[in-house]
Parts: sequence; structure tokens; C-alpha cells
Amino acid sequence: MVHADTTAPTVQIRRRLKAGAEQIFDLWTQPDLMVRWLSPFPGAVHCKASCDLRPGGAFSLAMSSGESSRDVSGIYVLVDRPRKLVFTWMGPLTNHVDTLVTVELHPHGYETELVLTHERLPTSAIVEGHTKGWGNILDHLADAVSERL
Repeated sequence: MVHADTTAPTVQIRRRLKAGAEQIFDLWTQPDLMVRWLSPFPGAVHCKASCDLRPGGAFSLAMSSGESSRDVSGIYVLVDRPRKLVFTWMGPLTNHVDTLVTVELHPHGYETELVLTHERLPTSAIVEGHTKGWGNILDHLADAVSERL
């Protein structure tokens, strides 16, 4: 069971995307679409993704750019298509600590507000790095939505 720790540092980012919640949910949950935009690096996206989309199912990401790479894995906690996705997030940049990511999708006409909350990050420095990384990831997502992948 995953419990929220409200004292741990948290990242929260809101974005308004010009797409429906179904399309955005698919981009988050289908490996052939995930590889097109999931990257914390600016510029070209290089990602390998796998997922077993169900509560208790695992996912893994191998994201790279030039000399840098990020490997992340996690477990899906909640899959509520197309409104909410909750999963753990663990890798070297979380000090191999299981953190928790919640993606909420709120439809507004032809647009969707995405609220990403990343909780249980171990340090403030890790919050800073993840704020930048999630910002780049959501920029890539906005590009993917505009390309109508």
C-alpha cells in the first residue's frame, strides 16, 4: 500500500494541453507512444519503454540524450482511464527511493488541464532536478499532442 508523506518535498506542475483526456492518457500508457515524448532532456527524444498497465503492473523507461541517460522504473498504483494515473517512480536520481507520481487529467472543452504531482522526493536538491526534468517531459508531451501522435 502506498501512503502519502506530506512532509517530504513535492513537485507539482500544471499544464493546459490542446487535446482530449483520452489522447493524453494514451500517450502516458502505451509504450509505442511513450517512446515518442518521455524524456527529461531538452531536444530530441530517445526513450525505450515497457509497461503492464494495471494496478500492480510494472513499467520501465530508459531515456537518453548524448552522454546522459536516465533509467526509471515503477509500479502502477491506480489506473483510472482517462482521468487519473498514479505510479511509483524510482531510479538513481531519486536515490533509488520509491517516490509517487500522480497524473490528473481535467477536460475543459477541447483542452485538458494536466496536473502532475511528484511526492516523497528525498531531498530539496532532488526536487529541483525533477522540476526541471518534468518541465522538459511536459514540453515534449505538448509537442506530441500538437503532432497528433
